[in-house]
Amino acid sequence: MGKADIHIHTTHSDGMATVEQVLEYVEHETDLDLIAITDHDMFDGADEARNLAAQRNYRFQVLTGMEVTTIEGHLLVLGIDKPVRSLQRLDKTIAQVHEQGGIVIAPHPMSWMIRSIGRNGLMRIHYHPSDAISFDGFETLNPSIAGRVVVKQVRELNSRVLQLAETGGSDSHVLPTIGTATTVFPGSTADDLRRALAEKTTTVEGHFWTREEMRYLAKIGPRQLYQSLVKLPAKHIKRLVASYRRRNGHG
Repeated sequence: MGKADIHIHTTHSDGMATVEQVLEYVEHETDLDLIAITDHDMFDGADEARNLAAQRNYRFQVLTGMEVTTIEGHLLVLGIDKPVRSLQRLDKTIAQVHEQGGIVIAPHPMSWMIRSIGRNGLMRIHYHPSDAISFDGFETLNPSIAGRVVVKQVRELNSRVLQLAETGGSDSHVLPTIGTATTVFPGSTADDLRRALAEKTTTVEGHFWTREEMRYLAKIGPRQLYQSLVKLPAKHIKRLVASYRRRNGHG
């Protein structure tokens, strides 16, 4: 059985570790077989991780990804070759990911503590599925407080109604919490994970963040908030300005 952490953030968005630091940590401090870099509305971290993994002989595989902000909440996107636009309708975003051959997972679903896809959005997609518009997985284990407060409702909804492949991801923004929640699947590669999601043979493993882990997060909290509330929005604004200038012939 393989073990994957498919929800990790880096300094390309609001994480505190660089891509290289994440890869080295996974190599030497975990038993993970597969990871995904899923920065908020940024593909740069996933692209850097893919390139680094191609240059180095890591024992684990890297799956590209993003955590895309849709109008209805965050969407975990995996296995893509180019970035997906933010702030689109949920169904449109899902269709665009599937056009690339990618995977979509609802992260920390229904959580009122973070921008999440709510029950209405989940049920709408569930009752009007198509080959292009459907979820490939459902994050039933997110070890953060945001995941913990709704875990009972999330698992109950999936068990009784949605019946999607379960996934776990650490939603890690710091090195020590990488691997605290994982997706377990037959095999060890990205292709094996895709197959397991399609066949719904995944399970989840891990724990909610401990007091020690929470104390560490509290210690670096001000720096992480600055990264999230100042540096990341500044990156997005800079990109929007650059895109506007290109469209209007200003270089």
